[in-house]
Amino acid sequence: MTEHRSPAGTLDDPFDLIVVGGGINGAGIARDAAMRGLSVALFEKRDYGTGATGASSGMIHGGLRYLLHDPKVTRLSCVDSGYIQKCAPHLIFRIPFIMPVVGHRLAKRAWLELLDVYFQVYDRYQPFKRGKPRCRLSSEELRRIEPGIHPDAIGATTTDEWGIDANRLNFINAQDALEQGACLHTYTEVVRFLQEGGRVLGVKVRDRLDGQIREVYGRFTVNASGAWADLTARLAGDLPRLVRPAKGVHLVYPGRLTHYAIIASAIDHREVFIEPHQNETWVGTTDDDYFGDLDDLCVLEDEVRYLTESVATVFPSIHQHRIMRTMAGCRPTLYQYGKIEDKLSREHELFDHRSHGAANLFSIVGGKLASYRIMAEEVVDRIAALAGNQSKCRTAENPLPGGEPHDLTPAAFEEVGIGSYAAARILYRHGSRAGRILDILRQEPRTRTFVCSCEPVTEAELRYVIRHEQVRTLDDCRRRCHLGVGPCGGTRCAMRSAQIFCQERDLSPSSVSDVARSFASLLWKDRYAVTSGPQLAQEEISQGWLFLNGAFRSPSGRSWFGGDRSGVRAGDVAGAGERASVGPSLEEGIGTVRPEAADSTAHEEVKP
Repeated sequence: MTEHRSPAGTLDDPFDLIVVGGGINGAGIARDAAMRGLSVALFEKRDYGTGATGASSGMIHGGLRYLLHDPKVTRLSCVDSGYIQKCAPHLIFRIPFIMPVVGHRLAKRAWLELLDVYFQVYDRYQPFKRGKPRCRLSSEELRRIEPGIHPDAIGATTTDEWGIDANRLNFINAQDALEQGACLHTYTEVVRFLQEGGRVLGVKVRDRLDGQIREVYGRFTVNASGAWADLTARLAGDLPRLVRPAKGVHLVYPGRLTHYAIIASAIDHREVFIEPHQNETWVGTTDDDYFGDLDDLCVLEDEVRYLTESVATVFPSIHQHRIMRTMAGCRPTLYQYGKIEDKLSREHELFDHRSHGAANLFSIVGGKLASYRIMAEEVVDRIAALAGNQSKCRTAENPLPGGEPHDLTPAAFEEVGIGSYAAARILYRHGSRAGRILDILRQEPRTRTFVCSCEPVTEAELRYVIRHEQVRTLDDCRRRCHLGVGPCGGTRCAMRSAQIFCQERDLSPSSVSDVARSFASLLWKDRYAVTSGPQLAQEEISQGWLFLNGAFRSPSGRSWFGGDRSGVRAGDVAGAGERASVGPSLEEGIGTVRPEAADSTAHEEVKP
């Protein structure tokens, strides 16, 4: 690891680069810059991946839909996909797609022939991302490999893509940046830019968990806040429009409903899909202009119907399956007026705001998950040149955390009583660093139990991510290890995981219920749009139990309902409950406890 001197972040000792936004672009920029020896501070107002990154389709693909009107995007994404696969081989998995044609009219048969030609052109880009060439399927072959396909399908063409856990990819970029010397701060919001004489000198930030405000100075600042780019840029003045946020919604089903991903045509001729993704099935995605609150995206009933009705045209049994949860995010599409949403360019652009009266401030907008690394390289090339740094980008050749070669197998975990499936999930998420979890399992036998049986997540893995993966709230753990996102919606793991979180953070036992309730409420937000009937009734019972379990406590801190609090070291934190209260952050859905004495006034020149 490269050793860097950490600046104080003062006017006399500034960072080389301040990054605003901790999505995949911000984390990628911080990693690249830190690897080149630049001093970096990053500020993200929530957790990594809580914007478009975590709500993406989870693919590092070329973008079949962009082939005609944005071939540059397709090529760039395919090339960068190849690099990402080399840097994080543990996180990738193949997703073969099929595009069926349904109907027996002559026009449908002609369309099948045209599709084959179209996919043949796409094959030119497959070598960049190690994809397999297309394959033409007859109706019999199609039904044999995908029995649930519509009975009137007359054939299909295939294409090959790669899936990835976008949240883990985001996090390991941030983790590598941290290990390379960057200073990273989640739940820390930029409230204004520090300016003088038409130059941006730094940022004023507020920690959303403890209320502290401080000023941090940097030679250059990059706005990588995605769909929030306009809101962020306008903190520096009356800057022009940069993004046109496009809302994307996915529906998530438990288990695998199909063997292959299937592309369907919606009623308005937009492409949607159903895809197996890890141990789930995803249906997506919508693409609609969004003018609402970016911090409070809601999935609407008509969006759910739009997706399910579209997929039913190729996979009729979709209506028989229960939707487990939803995902919603806004793409940071480049601003253009007049085009319909799905015709907007997916290219990216780096804006220099010098001409707008905000010198040293840059904004990176647009792009896709698959092209984040090369976007980061372009940004850091520009900053490094201005900073007089001649170092070259090495992010395409250096493995990300967990991507290093290793010889760990599920058999090693079976020796400590962890089954092959659970072991495979640990190895998938952590790669070469799974050995650190194995060490915990060996040294602390009590951690071999499962906290979340849906995923599954062991106590050892949960404790590891809380200790070592920049976790500040319990909700962060669902992005680190899929905690609570299974069919039970966190019902079985909320209290126990809250106990473990509070124990690891030395919080009072009286804080457990607050943490559990906040965690459950955030999980509920992803489910309420698709919950009705008996499921809704059960949800109300479960939510009521969580609230009652926290509301009725004996003076000793134990629940009157006899909830198991053994995971919290009450003796270690005796009296902490009297000194802590639930802060405003809980109302925002963050779910933590902050000291009442936290000073929310500004602290001048405090090292971040």
